[in-house]
Amino acid sequence: MKTAREFIWKTIISGGGNAASVAVMDGGKIVYSEGFGPAERASNTPVGTDTRFNIGSTSKMFAAVGVLLLADEGKLRIDDPVVKHIPEFTMKDPRYRDITVRMLFNHSSGLPGSTFSFGYRADGDHQALLLETLSEARLKHAPGEMSIYCNDGFTLAEMVIERLSGKKFAEFVAERIFKPLDMNDSGESIGVAGGKIAEFYDNEGKIYPPEVVTVLGAGGLSSTPEDLCRFGDSFTPGGRNILSGPSLAEIMKQQPTPFSALLKGDAILEAFGWDYALLPAYRTNGYQVVGKSGGTMCYSTNLQILPGERLAVAAIFSGHVSADEATYRIMDALLKDKGLPRPASDPVKKSGEPQPVPEELLQKAGYYVNGEKAFRFSFDTGKHELHIHPLPQGPEEGMEAHPAEEKPLLSLVYTGGSFHDREKKNSYYFITGDSGTFLVVEKIPRFEADIPVFQKIEPVEDPGSMSVNVDGKLWLIRNMSAFDQLSEVFLMRSALYRELPGYVQFFGVNKIETPDFAAIAATGFRDQGEFRLFMKNGNVQAKAMQFIYSGKEILTPLAPGKNTVAIAPEGDNEWAAVPDECTLSFEKPVGGRVIVFSGEEEPEPLYDSITDSGDINVPGGALLFLAGNPGEIFEITVP
Repeated sequence: MKTAREFIWKTIISGGGNAASVAVMDGGKIVYSEGFGPAERASNTPVGTDTRFNIGSTSKMFAAVGVLLLADEGKLRIDDPVVKHIPEFTMKDPRYRDITVRMLFNHSSGLPGSTFSFGYRADGDHQALLLETLSEARLKHAPGEMSIYCNDGFTLAEMVIERLSGKKFAEFVAERIFKPLDMNDSGESIGVAGGKIAEFYDNEGKIYPPEVVTVLGAGGLSSTPEDLCRFGDSFTPGGRNILSGPSLAEIMKQQPTPFSALLKGDAILEAFGWDYALLPAYRTNGYQVVGKSGGTMCYSTNLQILPGERLAVAAIFSGHVSADEATYRIMDALLKDKGLPRPASDPVKKSGEPQPVPEELLQKAGYYVNGEKAFRFSFDTGKHELHIHPLPQGPEEGMEAHPAEEKPLLSLVYTGGSFHDREKKNSYYFITGDSGTFLVVEKIPRFEADIPVFQKIEPVEDPGSMSVNVDGKLWLIRNMSAFDQLSEVFLMRSALYRELPGYVQFFGVNKIETPDFAAIAATGFRDQGEFRLFMKNGNVQAKAMQFIYSGKEILTPLAPGKNTVAIAPEGDNEWAAVPDECTLSFEKPVGGRVIVFSGEEEPEPLYDSITDSGDINVPGGALLFLAGNPGEIFEITVP
């Protein structure tokens, strides 16, 4: 209790979160449960033990249990191909037929991304959107090859459950999991279910509408820490087990892939829905530990279970907080209270004297990507160092390709078989397999797992180019709901690398294959999107994942006086530009939305009608995003 209170209050007071709730279960009984901070500030309503929060990806474990419940009934086998149960699921890549139900849960399906967005209203059919998006997509890697976090696999699992049970996912989970486990304060997102909820406030104190996450199997449920502990106890010996013995064994065991055999240490995600099925520090003391985190735009959750000791800890925050840090500290204190062996502290990593880099590793020099950008790897054989440089973007005539004064992002010293970052105390090593060549970070703190952080790509001998100049091109979103949260993807800029022709950066790094298509290059990382160009209404549009964009030629310039902007019959978002600094006023339709961005360069949202009202002073060059139903009218007055 002392540990929980100190950590949670410190987190809230320092601005890391608005409110929180925590629960501890020991031997099937709640031994500690407490809420922190106000659930709603205006009424000073405190968070209670029955106050619900959105739990994000912790919802994935309810999809995992749901599938195994159906397996217990003989309605499926977890190694069934997904297409057996969703025959209309197709992709451009024929290997999609090899994706099994199991692969959806250990994140090894090869599906490219996350086809959804967080919002404030349940708009559209997320399942239909996923099937449409996947029908145009290709896999990142062969099914089963490696585990890369993937939300879309759990939406497919949600669909499998609905097809085989004949019930909506929320109804199935309520009947088959919530009710048997007395989880009386769990359900769909707080923005759908309502009731006693913890509101979300930003750093300026603005209250946001209750959040809705439509992808229920991937992250769309809400709950309380007490209910999550009851759920966690169902996986323990002596708990209220709703799964059969074989299914319990299946959900608690590791689910390895061929890629993990290349690693020096342990891997994460190779479990049946869990983030991990063991932690080495606990394993040393003879414990298995499983855990699942969850994060939305507004909430952070973690559930940690020691099945053999029948212990469970859950914590949920309103705000952007590391909830897994809370559960780890509380579980450690609980073990101390009970006189049980505790995980040892992470040892300080020490590196020896620099050693010559072996010749076979010097051959790893070249170009690499992470989940976002491209880099150049080079070796300083005199200092025995690996240098990692971000690649400059855009063609610049006459500029040196490798300026001598350029400072590396990372300089890693080789010693003892690994490359060491002496400042941050991290160590790295290279691996090569069927999935490619990767630089892997060793034993990340707390999880003690090895994770790929860079992947090698090859220069293109005969590089292609896109049908339009995409270097530095600004793209404006056209298909966002008026109730979506993801304002950071409303304006995006594509870019080329002068050192690496044939590649374009847009939602990750992509290799140009035709004038209108660039394939995913960062195949070892989550949430990547192929880059496609197409024509619509005489304008070039771009698509990545489910997002569609137009260039700034669609901007409506605002003139002094009253300006009228109408949403087109197809419902596409509209955009307007403010030429000079002024004070704007708006009249928008009910349910419509206006967001004002600071401008083209590093755009920041200055005003959002979801949380703001009244007139606003805007700088010259500001951009306005307008969303509403087809035919609706926005009136914008410029003095």
